[in-house]
Amino acid sequence: MKNINKLIINTAVYFFILLFIYASVSKVLDFENFQIQIAQSPLLSTYAGTISYLVIIAELIIVAALIFQKSKLIGLYSSIGIMSAFTVYIYLILEYSEFVPCSCGGILENMNWRQHLYFNIVCVLVLIITVIVVETSRKIKLLQYTFLIFTIIILSSFSVFLLYIKSEKQLRIDNNFTRRYIPHAIENEVSLDLNYNSFYFAGQDDGNIYLGNTTAPLNITIVRKDLKGFSKFRIPLKTNIHPFKSLKVNWRSPNYYIYDGTVPIIYRGSLEKSDSLRIVSFDEMYFDQLYATSDNSFLFRSQSSKYKSFIIGDYKNHQMNLHYDLLGTENTGYIENDGLLISDLDNKSFVYVYYYKNEFVSFNNTFGKRNKFRLISFKKEQSMETVKLSDGTTKIKNPLQQSVKNAVISDKLLFINSNSKAIHDGILQWNKASIIDIYKTDQQYYSGSFLVPDRHGEKLKDMFIDGKYLYILIGNEIVKYQFAQPILEQLHR
Repeated sequence: MKNINKLIINTAVYFFILLFIYASVSKVLDFENFQIQIAQSPLLSTYAGTISYLVIIAELIIVAALIFQKSKLIGLYSSIGIMSAFTVYIYLILEYSEFVPCSCGGILENMNWRQHLYFNIVCVLVLIITVIVVETSRKIKLLQYTFLIFTIIILSSFSVFLLYIKSEKQLRIDNNFTRRYIPHAIENEVSLDLNYNSFYFAGQDDGNIYLGNTTAPLNITIVRKDLKGFSKFRIPLKTNIHPFKSLKVNWRSPNYYIYDGTVPIIYRGSLEKSDSLRIVSFDEMYFDQLYATSDNSFLFRSQSSKYKSFIIGDYKNHQMNLHYDLLGTENTGYIENDGLLISDLDNKSFVYVYYYKNEFVSFNNTFGKRNKFRLISFKKEQSMETVKLSDGTTKIKNPLQQSVKNAVISDKLLFINSNSKAIHDGILQWNKASIIDIYKTDQQYYSGSFLVPDRHGEKLKDMFIDGKYLYILIGNEIVKYQFAQPILEQLHR
């Protein structure tokens, strides 16, 4: 009997020495990748830096404890603790996380998460049996060591759960600029060559997407949503009547609107009638961004000469209102509150994303409620200093990087094409894809991020969402992706 007990103990000890050596060495040899993978964990993202070191150190200490006779029992109890923690971690991923990440190398490389859960459970049971054999041979009371085993399992499991709760709060609300990438977020790619790269999304209806063109501003390109073909429409506008600088098109079914903003005039027309082009507003407002909210109603961004900053205004039936408080006017300037105005007409709401402040403002069509939320790149100490030159112009003293390239709203979710590299972002994913961050527009909540791969060395230029599909303009192409289940679940909440 004594020989059998010795065989059980030695077999278990040698197995876990090899297991933890293999696990720790594989992590050390590919440490950067290991740290990134923890950062993408659905449970421990915000503690990736600390945990990546602690796990390796703990595994090596346990190996050292198992090697020596005097500390072998401590090593076995410690093994129960760490394996219990790993088991609870995997269980939480499988049962409570919004998505299951890809396997993270090492032992997981040839196992799926469910198989690894079963493997861990077996390891914990083997360790418990081994400890019972050791303690029995030492004639320790059953109640004494079973209580210790139970306490270790409870404490290690609770620690993982507590980290999960704290990590979720820090990631979703108090983010320290850590991204959580949703794996396989988009799929089923379809593309259509448009021959040119100067398009932008102007709007959509049930069957078509409408594109404007920066180099040929009078052309509207009508693309079928299945990307099976496209046609063109030429707006019958005489451009020599006014000193237009940069005409743009906005589609609000069933009409298109063409405007410049440096010239205070807005035209409305129909694709069905070539002679339908009419002036709907003249000499009433100057602006640089515009959305048609109905036939005779518009939301726009203008400049306040009083506060030297951008402001939001609305126009309806020849009545204009300026909302100075929406973007903030105190201690600011054109640079600091520069940004992108986006509409969510289905929910009668709007969002203004600041280019440099790493924040966005959401408000409804009645302008009665204004909410300001932070992007994950937000830093409290970040500020922009400006200096006024002798000629009256303002320049940036300490230029900041523009954090937002473009953005779009769908069903109260804000999708931002970010220009800011976060903690643990890999070089390859940053250099070979565009990063899209997702936020809720009605609360401080970061939902996750996903990658849109580059095509032929080109990056995403503009994007548009229609239900479960993501359309992007990239190079000379329009590309259609279908959102995978993790994104669809957020869109339909």
